[in-house]
Amino acid sequence: MTGSDATIKPAFVLDLAQAQAIVDRFAPRSRVVSLEELHGGAISRVYGVACTDESSPDLVIKTYPELLHWKLAKEVFLYRYLAGNKHLPVPRVLWHDDSRTIVPLAVLVLTRLDGQILQPLEASLSDDDLFGLYAQMGRTLRHFHDVRMAAFGYLVGGGVKDPHASNDAYMLFQFDKKLREFRQCGGSEALAARMARHVAAGAHLLKASALPVFCHDDFHTGNVLVRHEAGARWQLTGVVDVENAVAGDPLLDIAKTLLYSVGESLPKRNGLLAGYGPIDRPQWQAAVDLYRMYHALEWWDWTASIGGTPPDWVIGEMERVTGVDIR
Repeated sequence: MTGSDATIKPAFVLDLAQAQAIVDRFAPRSRVVSLEELHGGAISRVYGVACTDESSPDLVIKTYPELLHWKLAKEVFLYRYLAGNKHLPVPRVLWHDDSRTIVPLAVLVLTRLDGQILQPLEASLSDDDLFGLYAQMGRTLRHFHDVRMAAFGYLVGGGVKDPHASNDAYMLFQFDKKLREFRQCGGSEALAARMARHVAAGAHLLKASALPVFCHDDFHTGNVLVRHEAGARWQLTGVVDVENAVAGDPLLDIAKTLLYSVGESLPKRNGLLAGYGPIDRPQWQAAVDLYRMYHALEWWDWTASIGGTPPDWVIGEMERVTGVDIR
C-alpha cells in the first residue's frame, strides 16, 4: 500500500559528535566511527551507529518529535516487558533520556538487530520466498499474541491507559472516537454514516475476543528485519517499533498486516495465515474486515490531522468494507 508524504519527523538531524555524546553516557570507552540515518516512518528519525569497541554492539539511536516525546517511555516499558520472551526478536534497551540536555529531543538507544528491512526487498523475491517469510511473520505474530495483558486498551509506559474490561467496549469506544475525528477533519458525512451503521451491524463480532493480548499494531514489512542465509533461505531476524502497541484482540493485528503488507498477494496471505496457525473463532474473516476498516479510518484521520492528503486506497477500503453484509 502507498501512503502519503505527510510527516511530523523531527527537523533536527543527529551528527557524529552528538551521537558520541550520547554513547558516552552509557559506554564511555566506545568511540563512534560511523552514523547513518536508517529507513524509518513518518514520526521518528532512526540512526545506525557503529563503534570501535567490540564489547559494544552496533547501536540504534531513535529520536522522537516534541509532540510525541512521551512515546519514549512507552517503548522503553514495552521492549523491557517483552525482553524475556525468546520467541520475540526485539531489540534491547541500552539507554534512554528525555531531559533534552544532549540533543533537543527525547532519545532511545537500542541494540541493532541483524538484517535489513523487508519492505524494499519484496519486489525482488519469489513467491516461495514471500510465502516462507510471511509464514515466519505469522509465527512471530502468534508469539506476540501469547503475551497476555491485564485489560483492553492503548498501551503507554507502565501499562494500559484507560483500561476497558472487554474488547467490544474498547473497540466501540475507538470507532466512535475515530469517526468523530473523521468528521472533524472534513471526511465525507455520507461515508461516516455508512461506517457507523456498519460498526453497529458488526458489533457482535467484537465480543468474541475474551482475553486481551499484546498487539504490535504496526506489524508490517517496514518494521520487519530479514537476512539471506546460506542455501538461498531468508530468515526473519527482528521486529521493531512498538510505538502503536495496544492490548486487544489478536485479529486486530492480523487485519493490519493484511491491509498494510499483504494486499492481493496470495503467497503473502497464505504464508501469514499458515504460519499463524488455526484461528478458532466464528466469523473471524468478517471480524478481520471490520478491523481493516478501523485501520483505514485511523490512517485517514492521522494523515489528515498532520496536514497530509490520505491516499485514495484508504477511502476505497472503507467503502469496500461497508459494502459487505456482516449481519
